[in-house]
Amino acid sequence: MSGSTEARGRRVLTPAVTAATAFAILAAVVSIAFVSARGGLQLPVAATPTPGIAAASTAPTASVVPAPTTEASGSPSAGPNGGPSANPPTQAPASGPPDPLAALPGCPGHPGCFEYVVRRGDSFSAVSDRYGLLLWITRALNPEVTDDRLILVGHDPTVRLDPCPDGAACHLYAVRSGDTVSTIASRYGLSVEGILALNPALDPSHIVTGQVIRLPLFAG
Repeated sequence: MSGSTEARGRRVLTPAVTAATAFAILAAVVSIAFVSARGGLQLPVAATPTPGIAAASTAPTASVVPAPTTEASGSPSAGPNGGPSANPPTQAPASGPPDPLAALPGCPGHPGCFEYVVRRGDSFSAVSDRYGLLLWITRALNPEVTDDRLILVGHDPTVRLDPCPDGAACHLYAVRSGDTVSTIASRYGLSVEGILALNPALDPSHIVTGQVIRLPLFAG
């Protein structure tokens, strides 16, 4: 009787129970290994707002890009310090109407001097008006017309004269019969003082035909 009671008190492990227990232990080991490989358990931490700092909005904010500013043509662009750029845009030079004299043949060896072929009914006044010239300059360029088919025209009364050979800013003039320093100055739009300054040895009361004197450049 006691032996039967002791046998009932001991729990006998069946194969099914043993297999279930082994599977549970294996599953626990695999779970622990997986969690360890992922860095352990991570619990969500509630964000704690910092006192005095407002929480940032999670809504997306549209980025505003300023429109490019178009500068007026010819205005200097801003430099690195806010001042004008060292290389402002280059402007095209203003071009006036072309000089009508440019269509005429030039005087050989005298830049700025042009040859005009005389037409029937022409006069110094008519030719000067046609090309926008000063009448007294046209007369100065033609003190004596050697070829009645041509007259010389230009904007400078001294342009027909030869330049000084030493590079000085002047022209050479050969005195003609009846000339005086005063009449020469008047003919070429110069001053008597300017002529005498270039010819310190000149006696204004005694100049002779063929004498070469220096004339200042025409100032216009």
